[in-house]
Amino acid sequence: MIKNNFITVIFLLVALVAFGQDKSYTPVANMKEVETKLNNNSSKITTISCEFTQEKHLEYLDETIISKGRFWFKKENKLRWEYATPFKYLILINGGKFTIKDEKKTSEYDINSNKAFQEINNLIISSVKGTLTTDGKFEMQAFENATSYMIRLTPKDPKMKKIISKTELYFDKKDLSVSKVKLIENEKDYTIITFINKKLNEAIQDNIFIIK
Repeated sequence: MIKNNFITVIFLLVALVAFGQDKSYTPVANMKEVETKLNNNSSKITTISCEFTQEKHLEYLDETIISKGRFWFKKENKLRWEYATPFKYLILINGGKFTIKDEKKTSEYDINSNKAFQEINNLIISSVKGTLTTDGKFEMQAFENATSYMIRLTPKDPKMKKIISKTELYFDKKDLSVSKVKLIENEKDYTIITFINKKLNEAIQDNIFIIK
């Protein structure tokens, strides 16, 4: 059950993308310089709120599944990821608890009591903050075009690699915030989540991270 929850939440939370790189991206001249720039900026971000659109592509389905919702993050580890359409689904991280609520029930897990949920928590928070580049669990490549940096991360752990073969983080050059997070599952099944109307370092009330 824990394994199934781990895979489900990873695929719900983070964008998956098909193999292949946008041809407009080229390798950066100085990867260390870009990494330092992104990490310095991420340390300044205390809150993030935005809307998102998710497009899920599955080989066995002819139609793309499109979902929309809102997202909030507050430093250090408070996060609310809420799907509004076409279904209601809520994921909450707060106070060492990992909570999942759908239209039928609410399930709560202690992050620190289970390694799988620790990994989920770390991956989600690192993806949102853009700090996966400092995680020694990944091999890193850096690319850029006129408007964005793209960091490609490949898991070193063979077990993780079977679930997520690659991760791509897209950073807007205007404010160095994450605009897309892409995880590659395989060549045919993928999801793309795009973050829109981002607001950085604006006040977020703590009750946002409580299920009522």
